[in-house]
Amino acid sequence: MIVEWLSFGALVIYAYLTYLIVKEKYNPLVSFYLNGLKEKSHIGFNMDNMSKVEVEVFGIVWVKVNNKLFEFKDGFYGNKKHWILQPKTKVFGHFYLSSLEDDKGIKIEDFLRKNKKNSISFSVEIKYRRILKNKFLRRILKNKGKKTSPQKYFHNFEDGDFWLDV
Repeated sequence: MIVEWLSFGALVIYAYLTYLIVKEKYNPLVSFYLNGLKEKSHIGFNMDNMSKVEVEVFGIVWVKVNNKLFEFKDGFYGNKKHWILQPKTKVFGHFYLSSLEDDKGIKIEDFLRKNKKNSISFSVEIKYRRILKNKFLRRILKNKGKKTSPQKYFHNFEDGDFWLDV
């Protein structure tokens, strides 16, 4: 009798651990990294969907200088459009840091020239979630998604240098 209960317990534990492994494969996981391109203030954006599910990704790039917020007003880097990434795919995009604007439409380069600065620390963040095509599942799971921690980078407009700000 004890052997049967121990066998049953081992089977339950085995089934639960198998469920955890399968579940992990279908949780979305997206990573990104930036690299400098040939032109000054031209930044490459690389993103990998490392999961086995289709995901929707929103990105945002922003800079705070002297308590003024500069950001993209629309598009993929302004949190207005999204990427749809298929499972196990990589995508590439790019943006110009000189295109960042404040709420009055002032470009970041003009603001820096006026304040006699030549470098900024900017932040990049992505939010992503699994695409659920079934409306019933969307309601039940309330797919809010995941958000990465903002990554900070440093850029010098004068010479075009770009590196991770740690």
